[in-house]
Amino acid sequence: MALLAVLVVLMIVASVAASLIWSMDQQQARAGTRLRSVAALAAAEAGMHRALAALESRAPDSGGPGRAWRPVAYSEAFQSGPLQGRFTLTLTNEPGGAVSITSVGEIAGVTRRVRARVYLASPSMLAALYGAGLLRLEKAPAQMVITAYGPIAATQPWVHMAAGGGILFGTTEAAINDPAARYVAGPGPVDAPGLVGSLSAQTEPARLVLPRGVDLTTGSEQRRVGAQDLRVMGVRIDPAVVWTDAFPQAPEIDRGFMRALAAGHAGNAALNEAAGKHVGDDALTVKRDSLYTEAQFAQLQTYLQTRPRAATLRGVVYVTGPVALAENQRITIVDGALVTEGTVRLRWGASLEIVHSAASRALPGLVALQQGVAGQGALIVAQSARLRVHGLVHTDGPIDVWEGARIDVVGAMASTSPDLSFRNLGASVVIRYDPAVLGTPGLMVSEDSPVIAWVASWEELP
Repeated sequence: MALLAVLVVLMIVASVAASLIWSMDQQQARAGTRLRSVAALAAAEAGMHRALAALESRAPDSGGPGRAWRPVAYSEAFQSGPLQGRFTLTLTNEPGGAVSITSVGEIAGVTRRVRARVYLASPSMLAALYGAGLLRLEKAPAQMVITAYGPIAATQPWVHMAAGGGILFGTTEAAINDPAARYVAGPGPVDAPGLVGSLSAQTEPARLVLPRGVDLTTGSEQRRVGAQDLRVMGVRIDPAVVWTDAFPQAPEIDRGFMRALAAGHAGNAALNEAAGKHVGDDALTVKRDSLYTEAQFAQLQTYLQTRPRAATLRGVVYVTGPVALAENQRITIVDGALVTEGTVRLRWGASLEIVHSAASRALPGLVALQQGVAGQGALIVAQSARLRVHGLVHTDGPIDVWEGARIDVVGAMASTSPDLSFRNLGASVVIRYDPAVLGTPGLMVSEDSPVIAWVASWEELP
């Protein structure tokens, strides 16, 4: 009986011991697999950062320009502690100027993959207000508020203003980032809808970037002054003005890409039909897309003025001519952009709103392109008019804002006009810089210009 009891106890102890040994072995195996999986993901991410660095500098396999580097399966091996690792990169072009990067990380037989959509942006897109020519702040009570939108902007090396032709302060009463100022602004693309109010200007002194040899001036006589002189006069700018030998050039707009977006968008077909019936235009009645001639868009505006509420368009609207909003006319574009071949003019009391959601945040807001050789793609905001835009505001001509007008931009403003780029004649201009403008599709950076690799999306693949 004693022997039998001892044998039973030994069998129980043996089974428990075997179970513990098996469990510990499984846990050790799972821990090893988890370690190798985490290491493989880290290898894939390291490959992604290797690709981003190469796009901004030189190709690692040929030494050529990194911006043109499109390998099919470029691979690098490395040592991670006692483990041998490898990442493999594939880069391909996507529509709108995007570059798709796939990085495969491998450690001890375990593979993880990540993919990112990247845009190669011009350094000029790091300026909230960019002008290839002169920026003029002329009449009181001209007010400029330039601040960051969202916490991510604080991590970017962005600047408030970049002016290739210098900055003219027509009067020192033209306020820039006055901490005592209050401004009215609407919600941004990632804010709760309906969030509109008067906000305090929680800002810092304006950081400026100018080419070497270009001046800061003041008064009608355009007297040359230094940054410290302006600070003494009450203009709130950072004294450490950046003078650069290589002033960044603004990107060009891919007209074909923008046209294709509008031509493939049928979200305004019902408005086209109603407007065509109203004005008696059969071609407009059956029109499905949002690519308009100047006459067609004028007919659409005529119909929209008969509606009691503000007109709402959707998606990218492309007009092959200039656009002018009549006095007190109100137009809203949702999740899209207004692209014109010619000047955009907002007459007295007119209102143009172009708003985005989080999904459409990177789209441009307003683009005014030069029409022909003698044409000018300017933006003119007249007295008491209001312009509210999410995304990039880009013009080939000057941006002219008149007394009493209000501009509220969440994104950035840029003009490639080589003479006068921006003029504030006593208006209230609020620009909340959004780094998402770096990922604006349809921008073309010149081949000899440096680029910034902006990651628009990042995901792990199964």
